[in-house]
Amino acid sequence: GLVIALIVIFSEVRPPDDTLSQAVTTTPAPPRPLNDWRADDFALQNLDGELVSLSDFAGRVVFLNVWHTACEPCVREMPAFQQFMSEQDEDGVMILAVNQLGQTAEEIRPFLERIGVSNLTILTDPDFILMDKFPYNFFPTTYVIDKEGMVRFFKVGEVDVDQMRQWAEQLEG
Repeated sequence: GLVIALIVIFSEVRPPDDTLSQAVTTTPAPPRPLNDWRADDFALQNLDGELVSLSDFAGRVVFLNVWHTACEPCVREMPAFQQFMSEQDEDGVMILAVNQLGQTAEEIRPFLERIGVSNLTILTDPDFILMDKFPYNFFPTTYVIDKEGMVRFFKVGEVDVDQMRQWAEQLEG
């Protein structure tokens, strides 16, 4: 008798709780493709506290890299980024390296000095707004955005100078 009573209780049809159904979205947004989508603008602070937006570089190819100081592949690719940037004209390809460990400028500067990197635009993202705009699961992750603001390439893992040159050549024409 107890089993039947439990079955009846748990199989009883109840109207949905309206407050719960309003608070929970049951259909997730479809995931973005890895490339060929319009890059969402964002504004983050650089290490000097100045606001930098992706749209500041409209009309230029932009490499958007998410990284942090405790990530070994991230550390290994930083000198490659520096070398690549030293090859660029003033209005050439831009690298925006966005720290995604919630680290401050005071924590990042000594790290950059220790590895000898000085000519990169490093941005901080203490509120992790970039994750919604440019999804990532692993570090480092690099998005390559063309002159029209479209994401054209995507890579999880370390990027080297030759790969950056290849992407830039394809997008700069």
